[in-house]
Parts: sequence; structure tokens; C-alpha cells
Amino acid sequence: MDEVNLYWTILVALISAGWIVTTFIRDRISQSLALSSALTSRLMEYDRLNLENPDIQKYISQHSAKAEEYFRSEQVLDEDLFYKAKTLVYNQLNLFDEILSMSSKPSNSWAFLRPAELVEKADWEEYIREKLRHPFYRSILLHEKHIYGASLREFWVSNQSLIESKPADPFIW
Repeated sequence: MDEVNLYWTILVALISAGWIVTTFIRDRISQSLALSSALTSRLMEYDRLNLENPDIQKYISQHSAKAEEYFRSEQVLDEDLFYKAKTLVYNQLNLFDEILSMSSKPSNSWAFLRPAELVEKADWEEYIREKLRHPFYRSILLHEKHIYGASLREFWVSNQSLIESKPADPFIW
């Protein structure tokens, strides 16, 4: 009789372990979907701000050929659009930081505890590099990078020469 109880105990333990693993995987996938959904919502919010404020896009486009120092000069402090544009740039840099941190590859053996990576990381990185070509973005990253997370700071350092090698396209804003 003890053998039968042992077999049933082992069987129940195996089924329970399988259920725990299945639940864990489902939760990781759900968490990944929730994070992706949150990013999509933030992107939609950014697009909405651009649609509602074409003057900001115009300002950013018109100033794409300026040097980074222009955005740190006294003359911009009198421009109302400068502050609106800076708010939009901060918002987008925060979004980039979030995207990069969520899509970074885990580096330790406990990586399975993190949610799955975002897909299309290479496409995101190319998009971010293109946006960071604008001198306004570069000005903030050169002087205020400490307010962003390690993912964006590391991305900036590792891509800075590539980003600065081409001028900003005034038509992508």
C-alpha cells in the first residue's frame, strides 16, 4: 500500500509542477503583452500630440540643421515653441529609454524570470538612431543624459558616432 501512495504522491507532484510551469509561462507572456500594449499606447499618445500640435513638428523640422549648442543658447529661452518642443523631445526620449530597457537581452541565468523581449528590436534601434540625429535630441543627450536610464545612455554611447555621421532629415518630423 505504501508503494501505491508513493506513486500517487509522485504523480500529483509532477502534475502540480507542470501546472506551475504552465502558469508561469502564461504569466510571462501576459506581462509581455501588457508591456507591449503600454508602449503602443504611449506611441499613439505621441502621435496624437504631433497631430494636435503641428507647430511643434514645424519647429523641430525648421531647426534640424542647427547645432546642438543652439538649443542651449539664451535666444531659445524666449521662444514658447522651444518649451513645447523640448517637452515633446523629453517625452520621446523617455519612450526610447523604455523601449530599449524592455527589449534588452537579459544577461544572467535568471533571465527566464523576466518577460519576453519586444520583437523587432533592430527596427526600433534604427528608428531611434534616425530620431537622435536631430540636434535637439543630441543636445539633451549630451547635457542631460543623467535623467535617463542606463539603456538609453548605453545606446547613445555605443551609437553616437553613427548617429552624428549623418545630418538630421528635416522631413521625418
